[in-house]
Amino acid sequence: MRFKTLEGYKTAVYNHLIPALGNNWMRKVEPEFFERLYADMRAKGLKPGTVHQVHRTARTAWREGRRRKVVMENIFDIVKAPRLDEEEVEPFEPDEVQALMAAALARPRNGVRFVLALALGTRKGETIGFRWSRLNKRTKVLAVKKQRQRQTYKHGCSDPVACVATRHKTEPCKTSCKKHKKCPVPCPPGCTGHARYCPKRIGGIVEVDVKSKKGRRALPLPDQLFDLLIAHEEVQAKEREAAGSEWQGDDWMFTQPNGKPIDPRADHDDWKALLAEADVRDARLHDARHTAATVLLLLNVPQRVVQEFMGWTNAKVAERYMHVTESMRQDVAGRLNGFLWTPE
Repeated sequence: MRFKTLEGYKTAVYNHLIPALGNNWMRKVEPEFFERLYADMRAKGLKPGTVHQVHRTARTAWREGRRRKVVMENIFDIVKAPRLDEEEVEPFEPDEVQALMAAALARPRNGVRFVLALALGTRKGETIGFRWSRLNKRTKVLAVKKQRQRQTYKHGCSDPVACVATRHKTEPCKTSCKKHKKCPVPCPPGCTGHARYCPKRIGGIVEVDVKSKKGRRALPLPDQLFDLLIAHEEVQAKEREAAGSEWQGDDWMFTQPNGKPIDPRADHDDWKALLAEADVRDARLHDARHTAATVLLLLNVPQRVVQEFMGWTNAKVAERYMHVTESMRQDVAGRLNGFLWTPE
């Protein structure tokens, strides 16, 4: 199971399902229990996505329970799923894309990283995980095989409790504490937390396979984008020469000044700074992926081709990513004007 999938299951199970179900046997739980649970979660202000994650996790558990004959019927054949209203994404308009690309290319280093996202719709983890060895300079094709992902640290030692004994909080904060905005509670007996301080810790930012089998794809680069990458490589070569023995990288395409790969959080901050530099409205970096998909729609690229290009597993995902922009609506209005109200 993929790390992010497992983390989603853990959150739903330990934070919501176990506290709500208590000691109830699966075979005795009624469909109405979950419908009331969903209503209670929404009443507490939890996001619809969180409620739906709980529903999907429980549905998976009952389906597996039915398959293994732990329960004789799957109540999720009856349970009504909680409503999930996805927030509508407004992709960047052409003038916003051009402003962002101009601001990105004005940067002395790594600016082409955001041009890739806007032009090809590559995911964040994919882009900061690109390697020069995966760029075929003869065919101008960039292979997408891996991505960089931040994973929660875990202990790699044999005794997690004793490993970081000095990190355990044993006493509550004083009432006059000004160190914390919200004071943490003391660690429970046998606490195995604080894994990030373990000398043998496992996790952090790691290189993993892309999201799905379809995510492994080959991206043909437009000539201008290929030339920008080659120019970026030349700048990076000068940085490597200037850094000398301090250069610690492998063959990462986008790096820190010392050759190490870009940290996802730093990449997020760079994106927000770029929006300000380009004087473009605030938006997620992932919205660039929606924009790239919408541009392919605008260019009348067949949906099957778009699906392969973007690395989607099924065609339904296209409906979430391909949008009708304001300029496209205006274009339709202009065509209607010319068709219905011909000049006399």
